[in-house]
Amino acid sequence: MKVPRLLTLMLSLSLFGTTGVYASSMWGEFEGYVKAKVLINNAERPFKDGETPAFLIKGSTVLPVRALSESLQALVKWDDASKTVSIYKPNVHMFVAKKVNDDYSINQPFGGVKKGDRLDFAVFAQVDSLTIPIHSFKISIISPSGEEVAVHEKVVGGQRESFWYPWPFNVSFNEAGKYVVKFSIKDSETGSYTVVSEKLIVSGE
Repeated sequence: MKVPRLLTLMLSLSLFGTTGVYASSMWGEFEGYVKAKVLINNAERPFKDGETPAFLIKGSTVLPVRALSESLQALVKWDDASKTVSIYKPNVHMFVAKKVNDDYSINQPFGGVKKGDRLDFAVFAQVDSLTIPIHSFKISIISPSGEEVAVHEKVVGGQRESFWYPWPFNVSFNEAGKYVVKFSIKDSETGSYTVVSEKLIVSGE
């Protein structure tokens, strides 16, 4: 989902004990306001040229909604007619297991593998509190180097507030490090996928 370029949606977050002078000396200014640095799980969220960064105004931090939604792994929709931004956060829980039975019972769940192993396994997703219709969802597995090594997409085409979904994968874990299993949702056929849940599989020596 894309937010119109001419619209910068903001959410004001309370900031306690921060002084503009200190922040200004560290990160500079934006349109005359003191810029703030954003860390998500101890990793900096960079802002590209042309993007509105986080900044301070009247003792509070103003943060673009898009950046906030990405950190929350939530869906964002903008209604231009009512000038309203809506954020939707479905509950998505994932398991990885070497076997998922027909009755959805799980055998041999795992979170770590040996580097070089090739495994048949299933990703099991449980979704609820999905309060808006969606077009499709995608389960993808990303290697430590950022390559998409496996992907599965399914068109839903309507309202499904809750569902369970297992899907088999066969993956070679050729790299050491963290493989990321991502569950993404697309609200319309022409929209883009938004990641709403992640699970790690650690590949070691």
